[in-house]
Amino acid sequence: MDRNPDKRSRWIDRLLERDEFAEYWALKWCDLLRVKAEFPINLWPNAVQAYHRWIRDCLRENRPYDRFVRDMLTASGSNFRVPPVNFYRALQYREPAGIAQTVALTFMGTRIEKWPQTRQSDLTAFFSAVQFKKTTEWKEEIVFFDPSKTQAALSSRLQWTAKFPDGATIALSPDRDPREAFADWLIALGNPWFARNIVNRIWCWLLGRGIIHEPDDL
Repeated sequence: MDRNPDKRSRWIDRLLERDEFAEYWALKWCDLLRVKAEFPINLWPNAVQAYHRWIRDCLRENRPYDRFVRDMLTASGSNFRVPPVNFYRALQYREPAGIAQTVALTFMGTRIEKWPQTRQSDLTAFFSAVQFKKTTEWKEEIVFFDPSKTQAALSSRLQWTAKFPDGATIALSPDRDPREAFADWLIALGNPWFARNIVNRIWCWLLGRGIIHEPDDL
């Protein structure tokens, strides 16, 4: 019999280190993040394998949740070679408004379709410069920040202003990817949506019903 007073915590640590832990929770996240090769997502098997492996490895190495989310929101590059960019490729609607809706639903637990139109547009602006282009490799696609797309939002020769969902504003230079500013705001300590959303979602995964139900509509 093990009489060590910390045997419970050591046993929990041992379970968390098992491959099965990462595999199980990767399934949960892959469902939420639409990791599929089939219609209508059509990520293609190479991208699905890369995306799934990245999610599983993040869980296995216990990557902090804020870093995990920021890596996805700010990712650029090939869908085959930079796995987190598949977050953007897995969206059914890739225009800025569709991206903003999915980001808010996934990481804030809110449906921005219920917001006033001006507030929706404010959030959409952070994703207005996300672009997609194909390469000569079959089914490969590049996700990238296109600085020229920010020119329409210029408020001066040197900067443009964006507004976060909580009403705070930020001045950005036109050559800075606005996704970075949004991601930093989202994961900041005290953000009213970020931590509450993931706690509620995990509660739903474990117990079948969120503390707030539905978990996609806080």
